[in-house]
Amino acid sequence: MGFGICLLKTLFCPIILPAQAIWIYLFGCIFVYLERVFRGLACGLCVCCNCTFKDKQFPANPQSIGPWNGKSLDQIAQEIEWKRVEEICARGGQHGAKLFSGKIEPADICQGQLGDCWLMSALACLADTEGAIQRAFTTKEFNAYGKYKVRLFDRPKNKFVTVTVDDWIPCKKGSNTPCFAQPSKDEAWVLLLEKAMAKFKGSFANLDGGSSLWAFECLTGNYVFKFKLEGTPQKPVWKRYDLVHPKEKNGKIMLQAAKDELNHDDMFETLVFYTRQRSVVGASTGAGSDKENINGIVQGHAYSVVAAKEVDQFKLIRLRNPWGSFEWKGNWSDNSPLWKQYPKVAKALDFMAADDGMFWMDFKDFCMYYKNLDFCFRTTGWDDLALDIHEERQCLGPALGCIEGCTSYWFCCKGCRALWFSNKKQTFEKAPQGCCANMCVGCAV
Repeated sequence: MGFGICLLKTLFCPIILPAQAIWIYLFGCIFVYLERVFRGLACGLCVCCNCTFKDKQFPANPQSIGPWNGKSLDQIAQEIEWKRVEEICARGGQHGAKLFSGKIEPADICQGQLGDCWLMSALACLADTEGAIQRAFTTKEFNAYGKYKVRLFDRPKNKFVTVTVDDWIPCKKGSNTPCFAQPSKDEAWVLLLEKAMAKFKGSFANLDGGSSLWAFECLTGNYVFKFKLEGTPQKPVWKRYDLVHPKEKNGKIMLQAAKDELNHDDMFETLVFYTRQRSVVGASTGAGSDKENINGIVQGHAYSVVAAKEVDQFKLIRLRNPWGSFEWKGNWSDNSPLWKQYPKVAKALDFMAADDGMFWMDFKDFCMYYKNLDFCFRTTGWDDLALDIHEERQCLGPALGCIEGCTSYWFCCKGCRALWFSNKKQTFEKAPQGCCANMCVGCAV
């Protein structure tokens, strides 16, 4: 941050901080109530007449699903029926379906029969980042009219575009169970975001296999890069690649090699550094079928990196399987005796065994199984702050969210952090070396 910018922020912070609080929370709350009134007047009659929004560009038919799972469009039509979000999600809550219910968290995400673990992994990473998922939705809450707008970044156009979808979801014939992403109780955001990505790519089938790196870029618009494990077993090296988009409309995205090469120790320090910077990181196992696993690690599968920490010279990394199950079975797994052997490590990492798809493993073991790391350098600042309208509280929800938001803004210093510690970079930055690196690792514990 330059001296001039610091000086301007210091001089104008008595104006900037209250103005941002009013804009994000007070005006945000008022806007939600006004939108509810407008939607009730404009769409109420349509809902009463059972005339809800239907997306003609991405209709509820087999063509929108595409050639999936080796099935013809006729077979898909016979095996699938489309249900509205209200039918699917209302079963999990007391007050019907919601866009968001309570805190957004990785546990909300559950992959279905579609091979889009790369997308689910990216969503799990972003769900751990405050404001990231809310920012992707232009529509802020569930609506009976069934029209939702999602903001996705189109890198070839170098701008965000709005993708509008209806709330008709493909389900197994004769049930309310979605074929693809599964809802978490009464929440619909994962289903709708998956559908918006499917429309953006042309069909659900086009989500079957992809890149977490591209998903990060599409969902955030932030700078992304990849590290691939290459070299020989005697001299392994992590090599950096940047994402490149072709000029032609239907061209495939490519990876362009950069000059940066890291050994295992430098790679671990990089993971510590970037996770501390609130960046999001995905890891994939490379080639193989996701029907196979080795010591609990699913092959050809994408995971999200939750944390990287060093305790008592143990370099450990925590990962999450987007399936919510299938965990590592080796050293430092949930059932590993090492946790009892080294209680200080267990205490420092707040270890608790749970069958939730999350697990710790030694970084040396990690390098044996995982060959790709996808980084998204999250832009931090005012975009991290979002009004939680508490859909479960119905009428009082937005007002409660405004009070909670203003409280955390001022008393938990979220406003000051957004003003003084905002971060936006478009280049790769190496982890600091020497005493700075030790301080970073020590603080991460």
